Amino acid sequence: MKNFKVLSKPKEIFKNMLEDIRYAQKSIYLETYIYENDKIGNLFLKALEKKARQGVKVFVLIDALGSGSARTFLHKTIGIKNALGLTLGADKNYFRNLRKAGGKVRFFKEIRYAVRWFGQNHERNHRKLLIIDRKISYIGSVNITSACLDWRELVLRLEGDISGDFVISFAAHWRLAGKITRKKINLILHKGFEIIQDIPSDAKMITADRYIKLIRSAKKEILIETPYFVPPITIRKALSRAVEKGVQVKLLIPCKSDLGILDIIRNRYLGRLYMKGIKIYYYLPRNLHSKLLIIDDKFFILGSSNLDYRALIHQYEINLLGKNKKIISELRKFFNSGLKQSKPFDYREFKSRSSFTKLAELIVSLVENYL
Repeated sequence: MKNFKVLSKPKEIFKNMLEDIRYAQKSIYLETYIYENDKIGNLFLKALEKKARQGVKVFVLIDALGSGSARTFLHKTIGIKNALGLTLGADKNYFRNLRKAGGKVRFFKEIRYAVRWFGQNHERNHRKLLIIDRKISYIGSVNITSACLDWRELVLRLEGDISGDFVISFAAHWRLAGKITRKKINLILHKGFEIIQDIPSDAKMITADRYIKLIRSAKKEILIETPYFVPPITIRKALSRAVEKGVQVKLLIPCKSDLGILDIIRNRYLGRLYMKGIKIYYYLPRNLHSKLLIIDDKFFILGSSNLDYRALIHQYEINLLGKNKKIISELRKFFNSGLKQSKPFDYREFKSRSSFTKLAELIVSLVENYL
């Protein structure tokens, strides 16, 4: 893969995306978990409307819960108002001009009453993907929202025929946008890359399985960067065993994420993992929302999956596994830049946390599978 960019600053990511959209000639496919009705959302909407009017095929697939569609449902049917502090996202009316211009918009699995109400509506499309003219692809962590402008994100821009395979992945999700399904999504391999497509499943966690396999194969080093670190016990055991074999494991997480309740759950694991020999670092400047795994400078995984049970079990995700040395070199530079702005985990400080904090961790742990 000769032409690629590793992007981490949201302003730069959005600038590149909008520039590529501006020069699109045939097709634009956009898939995202969150699309907000704000400055960034409006910039994308105007760009997409313009291309649709020019005859470019525009397809937009948005998760109903991550957008304003589900929030409107909750407001109308249950009476939950914006007093909760939620930013209203992009609902159906928001895209009416794009539709009039010829663009196609779908909301993934809108909130519905059902016998399995919580389970069905909990299974969200967390994927982030943009494909231009089947030639340029973006895959990574960023949503279409102004809320992330100061965050640390990770997006890989690729040029080449792998974009055709991303279109195949997009099309499969476009077709099942309103359905509850357990149908297996086909494996996609492309010249040293694997497009990992997770679907909700307790039995088959594809991304988790790839993580475990790669962690077990490590000989020297494992680098992990994730905003929410609540992995299943299988991954925690694999990391501990890797350390026992002499592999250096470095974990980079935010000092405080945007989801404080997950920080509480996370903190229960950190002391034990630190004592096992895992080196833990807190990223300090701002929120960290990037997702990355590097093994021995031989393999990487990046994309939409957080390293937590909700992403690995309950959500539709898309990740890219690869072994391109040039990409890995840039990803390592990205990871090291984060380490330079972090502080190491302090075990003494961890042990001295208050009884109230420990109680909160225990209480939250009892309901963590339902959050």
